[in-house]
Amino acid sequence: MSSLPNDRAVRAAVSVAAEYGLRCTEPVVLGRMSNVLVHLAPHPVVARVAGIMGDLRDGAADWLAREVAVVRHLGGRGAVTVSRLPPGPHLCDGLALTFVALERPDPAAVLDPAETGMSLRRLHEGLRGLELELPRLGLLDECATWWDRLSPDADLSEETLARLRDRHAEVRAAVDGLESADQVLHGDAHAGNVMATPRGLVWTDFEDVTAGPPLWDLACLAARARVLGEGEGGYGPEWADAAIRAYGADPRDPRLDLLVTARTLVVAAWALSAGAERTRLRAAGLDRVRWLLTEGSGAA
Repeated sequence: MSSLPNDRAVRAAVSVAAEYGLRCTEPVVLGRMSNVLVHLAPHPVVARVAGIMGDLRDGAADWLAREVAVVRHLGGRGAVTVSRLPPGPHLCDGLALTFVALERPDPAAVLDPAETGMSLRRLHEGLRGLELELPRLGLLDECATWWDRLSPDADLSEETLARLRDRHAEVRAAVDGLESADQVLHGDAHAGNVMATPRGLVWTDFEDVTAGPPLWDLACLAARARVLGEGEGGYGPEWADAAIRAYGADPRDPRLDLLVTARTLVVAAWALSAGAERTRLRAAGLDRVRWLLTEGSGAA
Protein backbone atom coordinates (compact mmCIF):
# COMPACT_ATOMS: atom_id res chain seq x y z
CA MET A 1 0.00 0.00 0.00
CA SER A 2 1.66 3.23 -1.11
CA SER A 3 2.00 6.27 1.12
CA LEU A 4 0.52 9.56 0.00
CA PRO A 5 3.38 12.03 -0.65
CA ASN A 6 3.08 15.25 1.33
CA ASP A 7 3.63 17.44 -1.75
CA ARG A 8 0.73 15.86 -3.64
CA ALA A 9 -1.60 16.37 -0.68
CA VAL A 10 -0.43 19.98 -0.28
CA ARG A 11 -0.95 20.73 -3.97
CA ALA A 12 -4.48 19.34 -3.84
CA ALA A 13 -5.35 21.30 -0.69
CA VAL A 14 -3.94 24.59 -2.02
CA SER A 15 -5.61 24.10 -5.41
CA VAL A 16 -9.09 23.50 -4.01
CA ALA A 17 -8.75 26.38 -1.56
CA ALA A 18 -7.81 28.68 -4.46
CA GLU A 19 -11.03 27.71 -6.26
CA TYR A 20 -12.90 29.36 -3.40
CA GLY A 21 -10.73 32.48 -3.37
CA LEU A 22 -8.46 31.47 -0.47
CA ARG A 23 -4.84 32.05 -1.45
CA CYS A 24 -2.44 30.01 0.65
CA THR A 25 1.18 31.15 0.64
CA GLU A 26 2.61 29.12 3.50
CA PRO A 27 1.09 25.60 3.59
CA VAL A 28 2.30 23.57 6.55
CA VAL A 29 1.89 19.81 6.99
CA LEU A 30 0.71 19.34 10.57
CA GLY A 31 0.67 15.56 10.52
CA ARG A 32 0.09 12.46 8.45
CA MET A 33 -1.41 9.15 9.40
CA SER A 34 -4.88 8.21 8.21
CA ASN A 35 -4.97 11.67 6.64
CA VAL A 36 -2.46 14.32 5.66
CA LEU A 37 -3.33 17.50 7.59
CA VAL A 38 -2.38 20.70 5.76
CA HIS A 39 -2.65 24.07 7.49
CA LEU A 40 -3.45 26.61 4.79
CA ALA A 41 -1.43 29.34 6.49
CA PRO A 42 -1.82 32.16 7.10
CA HIS A 43 -5.52 31.30 7.22
CA PRO A 44 -7.16 29.41 10.14
CA VAL A 45 -8.13 26.52 7.87
CA VAL A 46 -6.88 22.93 7.74
CA ALA A 47 -7.33 20.56 4.81
CA ARG A 48 -7.74 16.91 5.74
CA VAL A 49 -6.57 14.92 2.74
CA ALA A 50 -7.46 11.22 2.80
CA GLY A 51 -4.24 9.20 3.15
CA ILE A 52 -4.17 5.61 4.37
CA MET A 53 -7.95 5.46 4.58
CA GLY A 54 -8.20 6.84 1.07
CA ASP A 55 -6.23 3.79 -0.08
CA LEU A 56 -8.14 1.31 2.05
CA ARG A 57 -11.62 2.69 1.50
CA ASP A 58 -13.41 2.44 -1.84
CA GLY A 59 -15.95 5.07 -0.80
CA ALA A 60 -13.69 7.53 1.03
CA ALA A 61 -15.71 10.52 -0.18
CA ASP A 62 -18.89 8.98 1.27
CA TRP A 63 -17.28 8.64 4.68
CA LEU A 64 -15.95 12.19 4.49
CA ALA A 65 -19.46 13.41 3.65
CA ARG A 66 -20.64 11.85 6.91
CA GLU A 67 -17.86 13.68 8.72
CA VAL A 68 -18.98 16.97 7.18
CA ALA A 69 -22.55 16.32 8.32
CA VAL A 70 -21.32 15.72 11.88
CA VAL A 71 -19.21 18.89 11.91
CA ARG A 72 -22.16 20.95 10.69
CA HIS A 73 -24.42 19.40 13.30
CA LEU A 74 -21.97 19.98 16.14
CA GLY A 75 -21.04 23.41 14.84
CA GLY A 76 -24.65 24.47 15.25
CA ARG A 77 -24.34 23.51 18.91
CA GLY A 78 -21.02 25.27 19.49
CA ALA A 79 -19.11 22.00 20.00
CA VAL A 80 -16.77 22.55 17.04
CA THR A 81 -15.73 25.53 14.92
CA VAL A 82 -16.80 25.35 11.28
CA SER A 83 -14.33 26.22 8.51
CA ARG A 84 -14.75 29.42 6.50
CA LEU A 85 -14.47 27.32 3.31
CA PRO A 86 -17.16 24.92 2.08
CA PRO A 87 -16.21 21.80 4.03
CA GLY A 88 -16.67 19.41 1.11
CA PRO A 89 -15.88 16.68 0.52
CA HIS A 90 -13.83 17.87 -2.44
CA LEU A 91 -12.00 15.81 -5.06
CA CYS A 92 -8.70 16.88 -6.63
CA ASP A 93 -6.05 14.82 -8.41
CA GLY A 94 -7.84 11.65 -7.35
CA LEU A 95 -7.72 12.68 -3.67
CA ALA A 96 -10.67 13.29 -1.36
CA LEU A 97 -10.37 16.11 1.15
CA THR A 98 -12.34 18.27 3.53
CA PHE A 99 -11.75 21.64 5.17
CA VAL A 100 -12.01 22.17 8.91
CA ALA A 101 -11.26 25.14 11.15
CA LEU A 102 -7.80 25.32 12.68
CA GLU A 103 -7.78 24.50 16.37
CA ARG A 104 -4.86 25.60 18.52
CA PRO A 105 -4.20 22.85 21.08
CA ASP A 106 -1.78 23.33 23.93
CA PRO A 107 1.12 20.96 23.10
CA ALA A 108 2.07 20.79 26.78
CA ALA A 109 -1.43 19.98 28.02
CA VAL A 110 -2.07 16.74 29.86
CA LEU A 111 -5.56 15.37 29.42
CA ASP A 112 -7.37 14.92 32.68
CA PRO A 113 -9.17 11.55 32.61
CA ALA A 114 -12.29 12.84 34.35
CA GLU A 115 -12.58 15.79 31.97
CA THR A 116 -12.00 13.49 28.99
CA GLY A 117 -14.70 11.03 30.06
CA MET A 118 -17.22 13.80 30.72
CA SER A 119 -16.29 15.47 27.44
CA LEU A 120 -17.02 12.24 25.55
CA ARG A 121 -20.38 11.98 27.27
CA ARG A 122 -21.20 15.57 26.22
CA LEU A 123 -20.15 14.69 22.68
CA HIS A 124 -22.55 11.75 22.65
CA GLU A 125 -25.33 13.99 23.91
CA GLY A 126 -24.51 16.53 21.19
CA LEU A 127 -24.66 13.84 18.51
CA ARG A 128 -28.22 12.90 19.45
CA GLY A 129 -30.64 14.23 16.92
CA LEU A 130 -28.19 13.92 14.03
CA GLU A 131 -30.26 12.64 11.12
CA LEU A 132 -27.78 10.59 9.16
CA GLU A 133 -27.90 7.06 7.82
CA LEU A 134 -24.98 5.26 9.39
CA PRO A 135 -23.55 1.74 9.39
CA ARG A 136 -23.52 -0.09 12.71
CA LEU A 137 -19.90 -0.23 13.86
CA GLY A 138 -18.79 0.30 10.27
CA LEU A 139 -15.09 -0.07 10.99
CA LEU A 140 -15.65 -3.55 12.36
CA ASP A 141 -17.22 -4.61 9.07
CA GLU A 142 -14.64 -2.77 6.97
CA CYS A 143 -11.72 -4.44 8.67
CA ALA A 144 -12.95 -7.86 7.53
CA THR A 145 -12.01 -6.83 3.99
CA TRP A 146 -8.62 -5.57 5.21
CA TRP A 147 -7.88 -8.94 6.82
CA ASP A 148 -8.95 -10.68 3.60
CA ARG A 149 -6.57 -8.56 1.50
CA LEU A 150 -3.49 -9.33 3.59
CA SER A 151 -1.08 -11.86 2.13
CA PRO A 152 1.20 -14.19 4.09
CA ASP A 153 4.72 -12.93 4.76
CA ALA A 154 7.64 -13.49 7.11
CA ASP A 155 5.68 -12.10 10.06
CA LEU A 156 2.22 -13.47 9.26
CA SER A 157 1.78 -17.03 8.11
CA GLU A 158 -1.29 -18.18 6.23
CA GLU A 159 -2.29 -20.13 9.35
CA THR A 160 -2.02 -16.99 11.51
CA LEU A 161 -4.06 -14.94 9.05
CA ALA A 162 -6.72 -17.65 8.97
CA ARG A 163 -6.89 -17.62 12.78
CA LEU A 164 -7.28 -13.84 12.78
CA ARG A 165 -10.04 -13.96 10.16
CA ASP A 166 -11.85 -16.58 12.20
CA ARG A 167 -11.31 -14.45 15.30
CA HIS A 168 -12.90 -11.50 13.58
CA ALA A 169 -15.96 -13.52 12.56
CA GLU A 170 -16.32 -14.83 16.13
CA VAL A 171 -16.03 -11.37 17.68
CA ARG A 172 -18.36 -9.78 15.13
CA ALA A 173 -21.04 -12.35 15.94
CA ALA A 174 -20.61 -11.72 19.67
CA VAL A 175 -20.88 -7.94 19.16
CA ASP A 176 -24.06 -8.41 17.13
CA GLY A 177 -25.51 -10.21 20.14
CA LEU A 178 -24.83 -7.38 22.60
CA GLU A 179 -27.87 -6.06 24.39
CA SER A 180 -27.34 -2.33 24.15
CA ALA A 181 -29.21 0.60 22.66
CA ASP A 182 -27.43 2.11 19.66
CA GLN A 183 -26.75 5.80 19.12
CA VAL A 184 -24.53 8.01 16.98
CA LEU A 185 -20.88 7.66 18.04
CA HIS A 186 -17.57 9.28 17.23
CA GLY A 187 -16.36 5.88 16.03
CA ASP A 188 -12.63 6.47 16.63
CA ALA A 189 -12.63 8.11 20.06
CA HIS A 190 -9.05 7.56 21.19
CA ALA A 191 -7.12 10.17 23.16
CA GLY A 192 -5.28 11.34 20.05
CA ASN A 193 -8.57 12.66 18.68
CA VAL A 194 -9.35 15.04 21.54
CA MET A 195 -7.44 18.29 22.01
CA ALA A 196 -7.00 20.62 24.95
CA THR A 197 -7.65 24.11 23.57
CA PRO A 198 -8.22 27.53 25.15
CA ARG A 199 -11.95 26.87 24.94
CA GLY A 200 -11.76 23.43 26.52
CA LEU A 201 -11.55 19.89 25.18
CA VAL A 202 -12.45 19.60 21.50
CA TRP A 203 -13.03 16.32 19.66
CA THR A 204 -11.85 16.01 16.08
CA ASP A 205 -11.61 13.48 13.22
CA PHE A 206 -15.20 12.34 12.67
CA GLU A 207 -14.67 10.40 9.44
CA ASP A 208 -15.45 7.10 11.21
CA VAL A 209 -18.75 8.29 12.68
CA THR A 210 -20.95 5.27 13.23
CA ALA A 211 -23.97 3.89 15.01
CA GLY A 212 -23.50 1.51 17.88
CA PRO A 213 -23.41 1.05 21.65
CA PRO A 214 -21.73 3.89 23.57
CA LEU A 215 -19.26 1.37 24.98
CA TRP A 216 -17.65 1.21 21.53
CA ASP A 217 -16.25 4.74 21.93
CA LEU A 218 -15.09 3.86 25.44
CA ALA A 219 -13.35 0.80 24.01
CA CYS A 220 -11.60 3.09 21.51
CA LEU A 221 -10.46 5.24 24.43
CA ALA A 222 -9.15 2.26 26.43
CA ALA A 223 -7.99 -0.34 23.91
CA ARG A 224 -4.42 0.75 23.26
CA ALA A 225 -3.68 1.18 26.96
CA ARG A 226 -5.14 -2.23 27.81
CA VAL A 227 -3.43 -4.04 24.95
CA LEU A 228 -0.05 -2.29 24.76
CA GLY A 229 0.12 -0.93 28.32
CA GLU A 230 0.17 2.69 27.16
CA GLY A 231 -2.33 4.70 25.18
CA GLU A 232 -2.04 7.75 22.93
CA GLY A 233 -0.04 10.46 24.68
CA GLY A 234 1.31 7.99 27.22
CA TYR A 235 -2.00 7.54 29.03
CA GLY A 236 -2.10 4.14 30.70
CA PRO A 237 -4.79 1.69 31.83
CA GLU A 238 -5.52 3.55 35.07
CA TRP A 239 -6.08 6.78 33.13
CA ALA A 240 -8.45 4.99 30.75
CA ASP A 241 -10.41 3.40 33.60
CA ALA A 242 -10.79 6.80 35.30
CA ALA A 243 -12.10 8.31 32.06
CA ILE A 244 -14.61 5.48 31.68
CA ARG A 245 -15.86 5.97 35.23
CA ALA A 246 -16.19 9.72 34.64
CA TYR A 247 -18.26 8.95 31.56
CA GLY A 248 -20.58 6.99 33.82
CA ALA A 249 -19.68 3.43 32.83
CA ASP A 250 -18.01 0.51 34.59
CA PRO A 251 -14.47 -0.19 33.33
CA ARG A 252 -14.94 -3.84 34.38
CA ASP A 253 -18.06 -4.32 32.24
CA PRO A 254 -17.44 -7.57 30.29
CA ARG A 255 -19.07 -6.00 27.24
CA LEU A 256 -16.24 -3.48 27.26
CA ASP A 257 -13.71 -6.33 27.19
CA LEU A 258 -15.40 -7.71 24.08
CA LEU A 259 -15.40 -4.31 22.36
CA VAL A 260 -11.74 -3.74 23.24
CA THR A 261 -11.00 -6.98 21.38
CA ALA A 262 -13.14 -5.81 18.47
CA ARG A 263 -11.38 -2.46 18.39
CA THR A 264 -7.99 -4.19 18.47
CA LEU A 265 -8.95 -6.30 15.46
CA VAL A 266 -9.77 -3.10 13.58
CA VAL A 267 -6.55 -1.28 14.46
CA ALA A 268 -4.35 -4.32 13.80
CA ALA A 269 -5.84 -4.83 10.34
CA TRP A 270 -5.52 -1.11 9.56
CA ALA A 271 -1.90 -0.94 10.70
CA LEU A 272 -0.86 -4.04 8.77
CA SER A 273 -2.66 -2.84 5.63
CA ALA A 274 -0.94 0.56 5.68
CA GLY A 275 2.17 -0.74 3.94
CA ALA A 276 5.40 -2.46 4.95
CA GLU A 277 7.30 0.82 4.58
CA ARG A 278 5.49 2.20 7.65
CA THR A 279 7.67 0.13 9.95
CA ARG A 280 6.53 1.58 13.29
CA LEU A 281 2.89 1.19 12.35
CA ARG A 282 3.48 -2.37 11.21
CA ALA A 283 5.28 -3.20 14.46
CA ALA A 284 2.31 -1.86 16.44
CA GLY A 285 -0.02 -3.98 14.33
CA LEU A 286 2.03 -7.11 15.01
CA ASP A 287 2.01 -6.34 18.75
CA ARG A 288 -1.78 -6.31 18.60
CA VAL A 289 -1.81 -9.57 16.65
CA ARG A 290 0.19 -11.24 19.41
CA TRP A 291 -2.30 -9.95 21.99
CA LEU A 292 -5.28 -11.11 19.93
CA LEU A 293 -3.87 -14.63 19.69
CA THR A 294 -3.02 -14.85 23.41
CA GLU A 295 -4.55 -12.52 26.02
CA GLY A 296 -7.40 -11.39 23.81
CA SER A 297 -8.34 -14.87 22.67
CA GLY A 298 -10.95 -15.42 25.38
CA ALA A 299 -12.83 -12.12 25.13
CA ALA A 300 -15.68 -13.36 22.98
